[in-house]
Amino acid sequence: MKTQLIVLVTTLKSKWPLYLSMVSAFFMPIYGLLFLVGFSIFVDTITGIWKAKKLKQPITSRRLSAVISKMLLYEITVILFYLIDKFILNDIILTFFSVPLMLTKVLSLILVSIEVVSINENYKAVKGIDLWQSAKNLISRAKELKKDADEIRHN
Repeated sequence: MKTQLIVLVTTLKSKWPLYLSMVSAFFMPIYGLLFLVGFSIFVDTITGIWKAKKLKQPITSRRLSAVISKMLLYEITVILFYLIDKFILNDIILTFFSVPLMLTKVLSLILVSIEVVSINENYKAVKGIDLWQSAKNLISRAKELKKDADEIRHN
């Protein structure tokens, strides 16, 4: 038993780069989704710290450690949905939609949306400006400018 364990450990030590590259290649289709979810959590954390400093709220290690839990939970959830999607649901979903890994992408969209709403709340608490409303105003103003430009061009 001890000899087998030594052989196993020795084999794993010598071939870990191979195993790591195999696992990395398997998860390569969702690399962008994992990065996007992680980046949105990072930006939410930064805006949360900014909000706490501006509003003179305490920044505790407990609240910061929740970021690690959230990051792990979100990333593992995306990976598990990828596995479910790849091995169970992808063929079924592809009969109705032409989007591969649709379930994983929808989940990632939901998770990123949650973080974007939180980022907006943090920004609004500090600056008093709602980013969604600002974006809507910008788009409506751009439409007005386009309409004015079209009228000038046709006259």
